[in-house]
Amino acid sequence: MKRIFLLLAVVCFGCGKNFLNRNPTDALSSANFWKTQADADQGLTAVYSYLIQGYNYTSSTNTGQGWGSGTPYWESLTDNAFSGAFGTVATGDIEATTGSIQSDAYNTPYKAIEACNIFLANVTNIPLDTGTMNRYIGEVRFIRGYYYFLLAQLYGDVVLTLRPLGKDSASYKLTRTPRAVVIDTVMADFTFAAIHLPNTPYSGHVVRGTALGYITKVYLALGQFANAAATAATIISEGQFSLYTGGYRGLFLKPGQNGNPEIMFSGRYQVPSAYSPADYLYTYSSSFQPVHYLVDDYYCIDGKPITTSPLYNPATPYANRDPRLLATILVPGVLYKGGIPFSPAAIGASAGFLNKKGVDSTRATVIGTQSDQDWVYLRYADVLLMYAEAQNEAAGPDPTVYNAVNLVRARPSVGMPPLPVGLTQDSMRVLIRHERRIELALEGQRYFDLKRWRLDRVVMPTVKDPSGAMRTFPLRDTLWPVPQSEMDLAKTYGNTGFVQTPGYD
Repeated sequence: MKRIFLLLAVVCFGCGKNFLNRNPTDALSSANFWKTQADADQGLTAVYSYLIQGYNYTSSTNTGQGWGSGTPYWESLTDNAFSGAFGTVATGDIEATTGSIQSDAYNTPYKAIEACNIFLANVTNIPLDTGTMNRYIGEVRFIRGYYYFLLAQLYGDVVLTLRPLGKDSASYKLTRTPRAVVIDTVMADFTFAAIHLPNTPYSGHVVRGTALGYITKVYLALGQFANAAATAATIISEGQFSLYTGGYRGLFLKPGQNGNPEIMFSGRYQVPSAYSPADYLYTYSSSFQPVHYLVDDYYCIDGKPITTSPLYNPATPYANRDPRLLATILVPGVLYKGGIPFSPAAIGASAGFLNKKGVDSTRATVIGTQSDQDWVYLRYADVLLMYAEAQNEAAGPDPTVYNAVNLVRARPSVGMPPLPVGLTQDSMRVLIRHERRIELALEGQRYFDLKRWRLDRVVMPTVKDPSGAMRTFPLRDTLWPVPQSEMDLAKTYGNTGFVQTPGYD
């Protein structure tokens, strides 16, 4: 346990280009800090920095794949993608000593949470007017809630603390709080943010719509569909966001991301002070590969699956398909690397495909490339689809459900036909889930969708990796084990109340 809390205490506050390379924690707790609004801005910058920490972000020692621009690696835990990096988890062999995403998903959120708690414990020392103070607090409470929501989804009961941790006995001997209490705290943080943040478009700082979007996600995870639909409907009616009309790929590349009306929450990169390895990782490296299960699920432009559409030709399998396919996935023969036809065998892409979403695949040279594409965590299309899902579950496929899904399908550069009329609730459910898979493909969403639909245990055992190995899904994997190092240290410090996730003892 001591390791968690010492780790949490070593947070990276700072400012400017070097804030992640400094460790002025002592200065922040001294009498010289938390005096001015500039100090609050520096602390806020550090809190936001956790949204872009990931593999190769300024330092190879930072958190690995799965974070910031590495978020797509979560898809390799589903039927959308394959990666050796998360192979142990994906094949059902996860243990308390697995490491990689299993331990990063525990440690990284707690680092961010500790940064939030330090900020919240000190910002009130700064003389600010009430509105400004509540805005700062609302942004940081949202981010704290965001990371606790992630922890609760992955580990269930988790350590819950709303104050900075110290070296006192109470800090060392915290136990796991019931998931329901953690979720209540998450909702309290999100609700405070929704009340006190400005009701404006997103421009890099969390706004009211961002908080409402994640309240909707929590309600969906809890199966509270009427509440989820009502919250998503509020975002829609308040009119601060809209679908981007500048092309689907532009959502994930600059300059299309600048001032984009669809983006509601993102990790923001800016070369050279904050850059990512996205272009190398996805288009030029075979460490992450979409799989044919996803590719085959893109419909033809007549709105029918490839198994029934007369437009599908196995000899030209990528013609006449949903335009989002070629905007998302690099398929054989498409030019990349400055004009070279993509050949999976030439680079060892055994799955046959590479990721194209959020990647500038035209770059001729990428080794050492500093990519500046922001990573999008929430966008308006997701809100529309969440509304459709929740309203369909609560009331059936009424006209508002059709409208929400059809808006996403009809967006410029996509132009898929509207859904067929006369759908039952069950058939609409199937199509909404399909639409989420296609619209949000490789954005790190599907693992959590399958989890809340309780389809993870159904879908994953049907997946065969490019190596020929079949995936498995032991039911215990619905919750992950706490890193073994945490269990060992809890024992060292006499914290007998801190117990391992059931099934991993």
